[in-house]
Amino acid sequence: MHHLVEFSLFVEKVRSFFKNKGYTEVVTPILQEYPNIDPYVEPIQVRLNWCGKEKLLWLHTSPEPAMKKLLSYSPRDIFQITKVFRNKECGKRHLYEFTMLEFYKLNADYQDLIREIGELLFYLGISKDYEVLRLEHAFEEYAGVILSEDEEVFKNNLLAYGYEFDDKEGWEDLFFRIYVEVERHLGIEKPTFITHFPSRLSAYAKVREGYAERFELYIKGIEIANGWTEETDKQEIEKRMRSYLQGRELPLDEELLKA
Repeated sequence: MHHLVEFSLFVEKVRSFFKNKGYTEVVTPILQEYPNIDPYVEPIQVRLNWCGKEKLLWLHTSPEPAMKKLLSYSPRDIFQITKVFRNKECGKRHLYEFTMLEFYKLNADYQDLIREIGELLFYLGISKDYEVLRLEHAFEEYAGVILSEDEEVFKNNLLAYGYEFDDKEGWEDLFFRIYVEVERHLGIEKPTFITHFPSRLSAYAKVREGYAERFELYIKGIEIANGWTEETDKQEIEKRMRSYLQGRELPLDEELLKA
């Protein structure tokens, strides 16, 4: 019972932080007609009987698409605290259902979001301070590897530092293998924001000067949050969505592309 009270108070404090900042709390449907398109997240499909007809829907893996549609109708700073669902998640730190905070701040970039989250951490009593570390520097410091977006150069760097790998392993396979080693060292003394991701890991972030303007927040070796400067070019967004759909039988939300 003590944990239930603590969780309730924690959620209310998060809610009060954003309301005090002028954000509007929103609620979007958990069941969606289209799945979230994310290269590293698998959605859960739901089959139901709707007025005597079979209907296929999807449990959202995050409220991101629905909230972006809301923003297109009524631009303002918004936030939501909701349950999300993900398939093929397992392990001590992964659940198929968990609570997520999602927020959007107008006219802001990833650095503004880092500052906003830093203030939230202070408000919640989690930490008075935080650090920002470039991803390439984290690789050098904690894995002794020079990160390169060029696959051949990256593989040569790994060989030089004594790493072994299969010829079939591609850039992303090797990147995430090393990143797992790096992650456990992050945010040990204070929360750490990792920035300057390679452009090939941009998700839906804007890319400038070869780097994706996105971040991941780590506390005690665990990723707690992530965010980015939103890419707003509709052709670029559609290009990325279609690339993430390759080899996957998932429908594309055309309405989201218009938002």
